[in-house]
Amino acid sequence: MIEPWSAGFSHTGSSAGRSRLDSRDRRLRGHSYLWMLPIYGAGGLFLERLHDRLSGKGVPRWARSLAYMAGIYGLEFGSASLLNRAIGDVPWRYRKGINLHGYVRLDYAPFWYGCGWLFETLECELRKLDRPARKSWRPASGHGSRSSMVAEPPSAAATTAPAEDGGAALRPAARRAAALP
Repeated sequence: MIEPWSAGFSHTGSSAGRSRLDSRDRRLRGHSYLWMLPIYGAGGLFLERLHDRLSGKGVPRWARSLAYMAGIYGLEFGSASLLNRAIGDVPWRYRKGINLHGYVRLDYAPFWYGCGWLFETLECELRKLDRPARKSWRPASGHGSRSSMVAEPPSAAATTAPAEDGGAALRPAARRAAALP
């Protein structure tokens, strides 16, 4: 029996018998190939580089998603070709649908386009985690206007060396930084 998540391609090796969904096994045990680790790793790095390059050039999101789809197809076809040459087999072999040498299924294009679109959204959310924490601010003057609420960056003199008074004029964070060797 072909498992629902693997319909359309067959694995080389033994099949698992009953479907994971039919057995209600919540552990979702399965098998994979160690070859998939570098393939997926390279794919993630490639798509991230592609995103940076295309978004830096101002390419619209719909076109970037098309580029991701093409990149996914290129990685899948290229890695399958290399594996077939290196070990004489491919961990996946598409038998149904519109496929090229059994390496890629062209009828999966809408799915890969949607994955590219979602990748873009996920990447945007993950990049928010890289942002530095907001610095605390205090109003420069007591007027309460919007321009007076913008934090002034510390001057270079206040953060480089302690003053002659032993650093008492420095802000606490600058005083700690100046005291470090």
